[in-house]
Amino acid sequence: MRSKLLAFAFVGLLAVSLIAAPAAAVDSASDDVPEEVEAGAETEATFELTNLYDEFESWTLRGETNMTNVTWTVQKYDQAGNQVEQNTYDGGEFTEQIDIDESTQEVHVRVTGTAPEIEAFSYEPVETFRYANFDLVRDGGTEGNIDEYQVHHYTADSKEARERIDQANGAVDRADDDEARSTLESAISAYDAGNFENAISLAERAEDEATGTERTQTLLTYAAIGVAALLVIVGLGYLYKKRQQGPSRLR
Repeated sequence: MRSKLLAFAFVGLLAVSLIAAPAAAVDSASDDVPEEVEAGAETEATFELTNLYDEFESWTLRGETNMTNVTWTVQKYDQAGNQVEQNTYDGGEFTEQIDIDESTQEVHVRVTGTAPEIEAFSYEPVETFRYANFDLVRDGGTEGNIDEYQVHHYTADSKEARERIDQANGAVDRADDDEARSTLESAISAYDAGNFENAISLAERAEDEATGTERTQTLLTYAAIGVAALLVIVGLGYLYKKRQQGPSRLR
């Protein structure tokens, strides 16, 4: 029975490995991809693709993005760093032929576009969109993913609400108060529903509750320290007085 289960597991893993697209050996890097972008704002970044022929000497580069009003600029460079070709494409996707016979050793791709609107808000995980995705495509349909870049997008209201929730979250963690935690969870639910005014109000209330609890805990701690110090002083005074009243030795 166990051998049959192992056989089925092996077949399942093999099927998954055949279905999943392998990662391409081409290297991708960028120094200017933003951490976050406001929805509706224009943004751009440049990507450098190197190690182009580790697997294949001829293939197609495919780029995709979820941005709108998109322009791609693809520049090819030879081994000496000289530009040998430049092409421009519009739209959410482009393809570019890469061939070792063209002396191309490095490819720079600049994408310019508008960050998309947010379809559904989510405090955690944060809302992201596909900023850029690059695939290596071979003749016959074989392909592998080179790299994908996901970027957080926000609105002015969602950013304010997230910051207020983040701030309240720190206070609630310090206070470890159940009531404040419940209020904070309600704030997060309001955020996920896109009700940012309510989310901000609930986050502020959660922070106030947590701060009040923390203040009470601090006062109780100081009171306990004070009582302990008083008991020590009383005990020392009692011992001193007892020693002073002890019987004198006869000579």
